[in-house]
Amino acid sequence: MLNSISAPWPFMKWGMDIVGKLPAAPGGVVYMLVLTDYFTKWVEIGAYQQIRDIEVRNFIWKNIICRFGVPKEIVTDNGSQFISFDFKNFCDKYAIKLSFSTPRYPQANGQAESTNKTIVNTLKKRLEAEKNQWAEKLPEILWSYRTTPRRSTGETPFSLVYGSEAVIPIETRLSTARSENPDEEQNNLELSFELDHLDERRDRAALLTQSYQQQVARHYNKKVNV
Repeated sequence: MLNSISAPWPFMKWGMDIVGKLPAAPGGVVYMLVLTDYFTKWVEIGAYQQIRDIEVRNFIWKNIICRFGVPKEIVTDNGSQFISFDFKNFCDKYAIKLSFSTPRYPQANGQAESTNKTIVNTLKKRLEAEKNQWAEKLPEILWSYRTTPRRSTGETPFSLVYGSEAVIPIETRLSTARSENPDEEQNNLELSFELDHLDERRDRAALLTQSYQQQVARHYNKKVNV
């Protein structure tokens, strides 16, 4: 049975996965390390020639802890990089709970079988389409993903993280409040409004995520029981 598991606040819980081998890109990189925040659906990705536990530790330190704070939990599979003595010590050092899921027992992490896996598979398909240029396209693809509303939350990952929508390239060519000469007082008022309502939007996103996960779980369990 697939259980729906979510995180009650941003950056508390991350899903981690390795994608590859991909076609060799400049620099010989063939693997991606992908971490997805369960709440905001924000994604961080690193490209590597090989992924050992030291690459995983360094990536989590630089891209997760130093940017978003220490997570309470990281969910991954039983890859050798994630069950090594050094990586477990790293997690213990920061009091990070390390949880595991396997394809055979998805109930250990329902979300890894739904939201996180969907994200990884979508990114993988887009990157594979770029063949050996995928590493160069990675920032562009990440930008597109982060600024596109997610079905499970109804919000963009960018807005749930930063409290406002990103200025996208096409907006700079249009006459909008943000592209015209800014008014400091008006900007401060709008920023205050956005920040005041950020918690409300995050609460709404959490409810939508829970509802979406329950739908996914019901669909999965119905298929399994057939």
